Amino acid sequence: MIPRPAEPDQRPERWNNHVSVYETLFEPFSLALAEPAFGRLSQADGLSILDVGAGSGGAALALARRGFRVSAIDASAAMVARIAQRAAAEALPITTAVMDGQALQYAAAAFDAAVSIFGVILFPDAVRGLAEMRRVVRTGGRVAVVTWTEPQNYELAAQLRTAIQHVQPSVGPTVLPAQLRYRERADFEALFHAAGFLAVEIETHRAKLHVPSARWLGERLRFAPGMAAQLDSLGDRAPEAIDLFVRTIEAKQGGGPVVFGAVVFVGTARVP
Repeated sequence: MIPRPAEPDQRPERWNNHVSVYETLFEPFSLALAEPAFGRLSQADGLSILDVGAGSGGAALALARRGFRVSAIDASAAMVARIAQRAAAEALPITTAVMDGQALQYAAAAFDAAVSIFGVILFPDAVRGLAEMRRVVRTGGRVAVVTWTEPQNYELAAQLRTAIQHVQPSVGPTVLPAQLRYRERADFEALFHAAGFLAVEIETHRAKLHVPSARWLGERLRFAPGMAAQLDSLGDRAPEAIDLFVRTIEAKQGGGPVVFGAVVFVGTARVP
């Protein structure tokens, strides 16, 4: 089988240009979706946790504020620099490193737990990434992963796809991106089993993205490389698609604050 070419969201260097807008727009949403994963971890003070694919640091900071000792890694140097800056500003116990999550530079059983919020499921080799998380967590420690499900109910992305296809029908239906490979419960379970876990608990969780207005959102739609690539593919028609996206939302929710929903799976397993 010919390997699938890396998508924009799978290229760490592409994320270097999205740190600020990702932190502003998407991080609060991802934290709301990740909250059940945090609840599955022990609350013992000092518990050491690895955050894989930590992005701009939202999860790492949230865990450190709860008393955990956090190591946050990401393959984007700019994202890691931002995590370190934020941790220093609050004097939080977070160590950071630029690192490929598919080849973790930690000894076996180095951590009490590990989390990955929309991180490992994006890796070109997600099985290897999750197996690495298992390797560096002690026996009996928990690993928690958050992934998308019900993509039709991720309203922001669904409405953007509709706007793009209306402006440029030749684009055709958007191929589901790599991070949606585990949208079916059976596939998500199979990922854990392939990575060496004997059993996994999967919960479905819903959350809302609240933004000041549709127009505020329209100005920040390039918050991730994949979103940016979709819009850039339209060339000089991109503003037309964004305007249609905004007007469609305003017709439904008005010109003030708007809300979008999404659904995720939270998978947790103990290291055997």
